[in-house]
Amino acid sequence: MINKASSWVKFCLSKILITNKIVTALDLACGYGRNTVFLADIGCKVTAVDLDLNCLTSFGGKNILKIQTDLEKVSGWPLKRNFFDLIVVNNFLCRHIFKEIEVSLKKNGYLIYETFAEGQEKFGKPKNKDFLLKKDELLFLTKDLKLIFYEEVKVISDETKFIKNRILCQNVR
Repeated sequence: MINKASSWVKFCLSKILITNKIVTALDLACGYGRNTVFLADIGCKVTAVDLDLNCLTSFGGKNILKIQTDLEKVSGWPLKRNFFDLIVVNNFLCRHIFKEIEVSLKKNGYLIYETFAEGQEKFGKPKNKDFLLKKDELLFLTKDLKLIFYEEVKVISDETKFIKNRILCQNVR
């Protein structure tokens, strides 16, 4: 069963959909498609990319194109010629693809990014520091985009424990 879309994704969309119609969306490292399906359900044409074929085959819907690829090891950006109004990345960090992500955004397109930060290793996966953002690193990695929202979040409750950095930015060039 597909989990609900990320609350961060929903929050960001509530801020940008008021004045902008999102038509094409890219969900990078989409996993089991919780954000993909949500975006398709609100009318987006979504490209869903993930390494795991089992994840990609676990969901479906109208206007969803699925691409299986290893974003960390792929030779050449597989989406070079595609341009998106929105790119969503949730719980995935691959530093060397940030420029390609930026190039894939249409002018005035948006990037919604949310992933784990240093300190997360105390609570659970990921524990490898290569997959954890450093303080303010997400701001640096997206410095060529216009910042709209940014937050560093630490949630500790009985149900969940995590440390994440989140950003919403726009390609205004």
